[in-house]
Amino acid sequence: MPIVIDENLDPSLYPLAWLVGAWEGTGAVQLKGENGEEVGHAIEQRLTVTPNSAKGLTWVMRTWVLNSPAPEPPTSAFYEKGEEKSDASQQSTDTTLVRELLLEEKGTWRTTGVLPGQDEEAAKNAKPGSPESYLSHGVSLTMERSSAFGEAPAEHWAGEVRGPRIQLATQDLAASSGAAGSDDSHGARMFGLVGGRLMWLQEVGSSLSNLRPYLSVELNRAADEDVKEA
Repeated sequence: MPIVIDENLDPSLYPLAWLVGAWEGTGAVQLKGENGEEVGHAIEQRLTVTPNSAKGLTWVMRTWVLNSPAPEPPTSAFYEKGEEKSDASQQSTDTTLVRELLLEEKGTWRTTGVLPGQDEEAAKNAKPGSPESYLSHGVSLTMERSSAFGEAPAEHWAGEVRGPRIQLATQDLAASSGAAGSDDSHGARMFGLVGGRLMWLQEVGSSLSNLRPYLSVELNRAADEDVKEA
């Protein structure tokens, strides 16, 4: 279906219009265990993506780790077999579930224009919302992260957005993610809008050709005030 675009959005950000808003949901993360092994944990995540005055989108993400088993299999739109409240800790009212703040990211998304080698005229004449109507645009995400494992320097991610899909990669992944590998300097992120839900995952590894799952979430749209008060 066609992506609804806010007329007040800067035209350079139209390819990212579907990302704008407040989102919340759950997923799984792989963290370093006591013996250096990877241990799966359930997580809760909330994020906001809002236009700013610098022709970018401000990204604010918070992720809490929960004291419950990680979902099996990891919930993600990108796995082959299908889809399936800012205190440091908070206790649920109906169980003894406790959550602790794991990650907080703040950054800016920008687009860098239409990537070369595409038929722009054909896309313009195609049915809105069809695969043929989408063009690939360059996209970047520059962010800083704080976590339970320490502060991190700025990270620079780059890739492309095509319709309701984004692929990003970085070669300067900060070591404060809590992943088990000691040489996890590379990372990839994939985002998708599926049935009105925002699904995204991150993979980490020693190179872009040697990545493994790190984080995966499925998010629903939320009221802005609910996320801001979390």
